[in-house]
Amino acid sequence: MVRRTALTFVSMAAQKGAPKAPDKDTSTVQSITRAAQVLDAVAEHSVSGAGLATLVAATGLNRATCHRILKSLVETGLVDQDPETTHYFPGIKLVEIAATASNRYGLARQSQDGRARIAERTADTVFLTLRVGREAVCVARTEGSFPIKTLTLNVGDTRPLGVGAGSLAILAFLDAAERDALLDEGASAFARYGASAEGLAEDAAKAKTLGYALDDGRIIPGITGIGVPLRGGRGDVVAALSVAAISSRLAGTRRTNVVTWLLEEAGRLEEDLAPIL
Repeated sequence: MVRRTALTFVSMAAQKGAPKAPDKDTSTVQSITRAAQVLDAVAEHSVSGAGLATLVAATGLNRATCHRILKSLVETGLVDQDPETTHYFPGIKLVEIAATASNRYGLARQSQDGRARIAERTADTVFLTLRVGREAVCVARTEGSFPIKTLTLNVGDTRPLGVGAGSLAILAFLDAAERDALLDEGASAFARYGASAEGLAEDAAKAKTLGYALDDGRIIPGITGIGVPLRGGRGDVVAALSVAAISSRLAGTRRTNVVTWLLEEAGRLEEDLAPIL
């Protein structure tokens, strides 16, 4: 009798237009959509970071909701928060996701033949590096036949933009204002690799003049890297191809040859990727 009365009451309330309980699926989708909005807003401020007020304004969410979402994103590694400025930045977890996504959009797969050709010609190690915010992530590596391997990066390894030949190739060919901002804000990150903003600024300027990036033992003494940028269909620098070898193997005429081969393969890859990037 009690069960019947309760059911009757619920039915009558619904007929009178009483509010229905929120659908679980709808609520979940709404939460995901809001989290995506916040991630997009954080990504838009990947260079300088964004404070809570900025993200609230960008997303249209109320302050409490935005802060709650950010807290969850920080806990999962999708967003980082600078302890000094409290600004939010894209997190390291996004780098891992981007490395996986690179295969979906063809970066690793499409570059496979080109990397193999370079590795065969040089006998040295070839890397594909992808830009993710302020970081560069190695998404593919092809080893050459030379006995001394220069495996300076594993797939999935990250470096601050500017550290290493591929990473420097990305940084050097960015818009000047964005490049300068990254250099200004990356001092502590660069220092962990024995580099400085001033030194990398010089390397970036040299790369712009030469048309390719050169890490001549700056990061690892005795190891030289050469990198060239890869641009998407809109002209944005999204990745880089690079070769690393013991320094004696990347000098003189041989360096010129390696640069030529890298630029040739980069040109082919840009044509293939233009429709999707």
